[in-house]
Amino acid sequence: MTVRADHHISVRVSDLDRSIRFYTEAVGGTLLTEPVVRNGPIIDEVFGQGAEARMCFVGFDSNSVELWQFLNPVTPIPYSDQPRLGIMHFAITVADVDAAAARVVAGGGKLRFPVKDLGGGDTPARFVYCEDPDGNVFEFLDTDLHGTLARLRARNQGT
Repeated sequence: MTVRADHHISVRVSDLDRSIRFYTEAVGGTLLTEPVVRNGPIIDEVFGQGAEARMCFVGFDSNSVELWQFLNPVTPIPYSDQPRLGIMHFAITVADVDAAAARVVAGGGKLRFPVKDLGGGDTPARFVYCEDPDGNVFEFLDTDLHGTLARLRARNQGT
C-alpha cells in the first residue's frame, strides 16, 4: 500500500469568501469546489450536535486546502501560537518566495518575519512564515522537500 500525505490540509476561517480570494489570488491556488453548506448527521458526529459550516477546496499543483467557515457554532479563531499547537503550520513550495510574500501582504495576510535564507546547501534557498487573514500560519519555500532534507542533513553533518 502506498501512503501519501498529499490529500488536503483543513483550515478554519472566519469568512469563507475572503479566504477563497486570499488562497487563490495571494497564495496562487485554484478553487476546486464551489462553497457548500455542510450539516446533518455526519457533520454532527464529527463536529458536534447542530454544527453547520460552509466549506470548499482550493488546490495547488500538489495537495489542497480545505477551508471551513463554521456558521454554528461561531467561535473566534485563536492566535496561532506555534510552540503550543498540535499542527504548527503547513508549507507551500513556490518559485519566488519574495514575490509570493509580497502577494500575501497585498492580499490581506502578513509575514511573521522577513524572508530568510534557509542555509545548509550549495545553492541559495529562501523561506518565510506567513499568516492568512485569520492568522493561520503557512510557510513559503523555494526548495522542495528533497532540497530541504538535503540541507538539514548537511547541517547535521557539520555539527
